[in-house]
Amino acid sequence: MHHRFIASMLAAALSLTYVSLSQAQDVPPPDQVIRRACDAAGGLEAFQRLGILHVNISGQEISQEGTPSAQLKDIYFLTPGPVPGRFELPGSHVVAGDDGSAGWAVVDRKLDARRGTSYMVRRSLAKFLFSTMLPFSLSWEGVTITKVTPAEVKRVPVWRVTIEVPRSFFDSPQVATTWTIDFDRHSFALVGAESPFVDLGKGITADGMRFFWSQAVTVKGVRFFSEQRVIGLDEVGAEKSHTRTERISYQILPESEAAKLFANPVPPEQRPAAKMP
Repeated sequence: MHHRFIASMLAAALSLTYVSLSQAQDVPPPDQVIRRACDAAGGLEAFQRLGILHVNISGQEISQEGTPSAQLKDIYFLTPGPVPGRFELPGSHVVAGDDGSAGWAVVDRKLDARRGTSYMVRRSLAKFLFSTMLPFSLSWEGVTITKVTPAEVKRVPVWRVTIEVPRSFFDSPQVATTWTIDFDRHSFALVGAESPFVDLGKGITADGMRFFWSQAVTVKGVRFFSEQRVIGLDEVGAEKSHTRTERISYQILPESEAAKLFANPVPPEQRPAAKMP
């Protein structure tokens, strides 16, 4: 009896090991997941061929205390992005752009003479566009796919892709540099994304973000979403009352508009000298 028990336990262990190895071998490599995800959204090549894309984002944010605020952004960029690009923030009277070589900004019709402007505009464009342009933004320079794991989101089987970006990728250290993005395990459609809570020390923290999208729209065969919902996350990943809902519209502009949109309007002699931190 004792020998039969040991034999059965050994067989069970070997069976579990085989299942685990089989499941591990079934996990697709990161480049395949990203390719399939882009294909499901119309194809990376089709996205790159769009040219100048105008993205209008109208947002309504509710703070943790229940205070509402409205946000409006107009973003123009040459696909695949994020530069050459330009953004306009009417509420802050800001117009900024980057022609691919350096950034510029005008605030209240006055030149932003800070040296950091030359590189911060690109980082701001990345922050504004990254979640909206998923999965195509995963092809941007600086994005590293670290792993793919099976998971579930509301009983939907997904491939969970973990990515890392350098600290200089976004314009604020309050945006996490490690994200997870979920794709339907069968169709590879975008399901959701998440960035964790950030603790910068000395009492400075920033909510994590959980992203969901709805109302798909198609632009020249490329699939985007006209609604993006963001839910704040606390330090343990629990959802907060802090939310943001954004309505998004898309428009293709002729590439002849590039010079007018992206070129630095500030005379060379008045531009601040670029200096990376």
